[in-house]
Amino acid sequence: MKQISLPDHPAAEEEYLRLQQACDTIDREIAEVEALTGAKAGVCMDVQMKEDPDEQEQVTIQRFKYQLDRLRQLSMASGQAYFARLDFIPSGGSPETWYLGRWGVLDPVTLVPVVVDWRSPVANLYYSGQIGRMDYEAPDGRVEGELTLKRMLTVRQRELVSLFDSGIVSQEAYLQGVLGSVSTDRLREIVTTIQAEQNIVIRHPLTADLLVQGAAGSGKTTIALHRIAYLLYTFQKTLKPENMMILAPNPLFLSYISQVLPDLGVERVVQTTFEGWCREGMGRRMPKILRESRLEMNLASTEAEREKAGRILRMKGSLRMMQKLEAWLARLQETVLPAGLKMAGVVLMERAELETVFLKDLRFFPLEQRISELKKIIRKRVQSAASVLKDRYAESAEQMAGRIRSSMRDSAQRQQKLKELYEVRDRRYREIDARAEAYLNGYRDKFPLPDVAGLYRAFLEECAPELIPEDGRLRQEDLPMLAMICQTAYGLKTKPMKHIVIDECQDCSPFQIELLKKANPAATFSLVGDLYQGIRADEGIRSWDEWKGPVFEGKADLKQLTVSYRNTVEIMDLAQAVAARYPIGGICETKPVLRHGEPPEIVRAESEKDRLALICQQVRDWLAEGWHSVALIEKTEEQAKKLFRQIGPELGAHLLSETDAEYRGGVMILPASIAKGMEFDCVGVCDASAGNFPDDEFLCRILYVMMTRPLHRLRVWHRGDPSPMLPAGK
Repeated sequence: MKQISLPDHPAAEEEYLRLQQACDTIDREIAEVEALTGAKAGVCMDVQMKEDPDEQEQVTIQRFKYQLDRLRQLSMASGQAYFARLDFIPSGGSPETWYLGRWGVLDPVTLVPVVVDWRSPVANLYYSGQIGRMDYEAPDGRVEGELTLKRMLTVRQRELVSLFDSGIVSQEAYLQGVLGSVSTDRLREIVTTIQAEQNIVIRHPLTADLLVQGAAGSGKTTIALHRIAYLLYTFQKTLKPENMMILAPNPLFLSYISQVLPDLGVERVVQTTFEGWCREGMGRRMPKILRESRLEMNLASTEAEREKAGRILRMKGSLRMMQKLEAWLARLQETVLPAGLKMAGVVLMERAELETVFLKDLRFFPLEQRISELKKIIRKRVQSAASVLKDRYAESAEQMAGRIRSSMRDSAQRQQKLKELYEVRDRRYREIDARAEAYLNGYRDKFPLPDVAGLYRAFLEECAPELIPEDGRLRQEDLPMLAMICQTAYGLKTKPMKHIVIDECQDCSPFQIELLKKANPAATFSLVGDLYQGIRADEGIRSWDEWKGPVFEGKADLKQLTVSYRNTVEIMDLAQAVAARYPIGGICETKPVLRHGEPPEIVRAESEKDRLALICQQVRDWLAEGWHSVALIEKTEEQAKKLFRQIGPELGAHLLSETDAEYRGGVMILPASIAKGMEFDCVGVCDASAGNFPDDEFLCRILYVMMTRPLHRLRVWHRGDPSPMLPAGK
């Protein structure tokens, strides 16, 4: 018989037996769903739907997909049924015991919850409460009572590994135990350790747009993903995964976060970048965009050069520029209209009627679609005009035939004249039909509407000549205006969303957010970012007020996540000392969770050879300690590539770039431009010398981002004098 090792706790045996009962229930549920679907737990099954299914088939497929999703959830729950126990006595009621897990499980016989989903209302007692008087908002109203037990349980493969009863010390020990573990290749779900301030963000009402200022390491990305899972659970009758979208800064970041939602039982959420969204919407109409990293260009520029380029970028991303473009597009719809439409002297539509139909009746359609809709009307009028012309020829031919009959006796000669007359009439008929067909074939040419790039050039020449690029090439900062032009002229082929999450949102411009709002009028927004990490402030925002009033009309709620769960106290102290050199008004100071570790070191290298040797030795030491992910971060992409050539093969490292579609662990060399939002066990800032990082606000933000990536270890190397932004004596 297998020997069972239980934690040292008086309730360990009771909890172990309860765990086995829960696992047995989950096994029965899995068997039932397998029998119902023919699927197997842990084995993916692809469901294909016919191109044009009828209503009954759609319902059947949706039910089948629901069962497959349920099977996947149960399969994942079988190894870790739950993570917490709550004992609660409602006022005037009987004691209740709840077990919280990633997925809810009902006893199929009694219909009593065996496991309660972490997203349920009662879970608020765990995430935001202490022992004592508590309440939570249930579907039937507020429930008040007393929380008598809050127990945290660690379950692995049906084994009870540990359990803590609530208390400040035990909760911190549990949290630090989770945070102190070695990282994986992916961002992790955190349902077992969600803290009170994070819980407020996750459960923020769907009725209001949400802005989240999250300190580095506060879990804002993970919280945003958990918010999606919460919303889909709470509003499952009205929200579907396909109607929710995550916008991330680059494909590499999408790869990094890719597994969190599936781990939470959520599939089919749209995950893309702003450029990807534009590409989907414009399709083949999207002009060629020059791919270059603006951030890399800024890193290689002087402060004066950055400010000059930044003025142009801020202008392109401003709401004022959007209003200019809106006004120009409003005028454009009038200029594409001809003075009137005629065919062979027959008036098909006067200018006044054209304006009524095109500018009023069809105003909700893109211009290209309006032209097509108008053609349906014109086609009928062309057919009618052709009939009028034929009737004229027919009447004229009959009059001529009458004169022939009255002036000539019946003879072969008269018959020949009549035959020739009707042949001419029929030839005229064919000419009229050909003219009508030619008119309709050439109909589109009567509406001068250039392609998207041509319209953009025309707009800049007329309204903003100072923004015309010297080389004439289009770049990523032109995408909002290009997408808006395409939306007005040709339409955007994007699926309307009901909720949009934008990560690293501080790097988005007001124009981008307003464009997304207009393209998705029924959507609410959750935007998460950190102004201290605003390393693209020339394109993005410098204050949340740039969005709160102008874009969200003062109705968006701003929440702040102030506790950092990523860095140790020692690492955060050093990073905060750097950030404090250029403070931002209205932003609360970051407080690290009380997790201590090895102090970070600022190490001087006497030469380039010495620097490389120090880096290599440190990486080997970290790997020997058992750390999983080690990141060596250089300021620029060029420096990262050079470092990779110098020591990459020796360390078995791989070079990361913004266009990479896959994130892997191990030893990584990467530029600062793509480090934001990611975390690693150990980080080396490879060159923080005074020459590389002079005293500059933009570079201060870059250095802060680099220094807030590690969970456990940080080293900062410099040659010669250290950056003046590094605190002395560290």
